[in-house]
Amino acid sequence: MYYISGMKTISIRIDETVKQRWDRLAGEYGLNQSKLMREAILDKLEELEDFYVVKERTAGSFEPVSNDDVWAKLGLED
Repeated sequence: MYYISGMKTISIRIDETVKQRWDRLAGEYGLNQSKLMREAILDKLEELEDFYVVKERTAGSFEPVSNDDVWAKLGLED
C-alpha cells in the first residue's frame, strides 16, 4: 500500500456479499481497490452536488401541468 500526501483515510462497513464481489472483480482484472473506491466516491459526490444545485435552483418554480395541456400546447391534440 502507498500513501499519498494530503490524503485522508475513511472506513466504511459493507456486507460480506459486497466485499466478495469487490474482491473478485479487483482480483480478476488486477484493479486497484483504493483507486476505484476513490473514483466511485468522487463520481457519487459530483452527482449529488449537481442534484442539490438543480433542486435549489428549481425549488418552487414548477407548477403541475396535465398531460392534456401539454399535448394542447404542442399542437398534438387528437
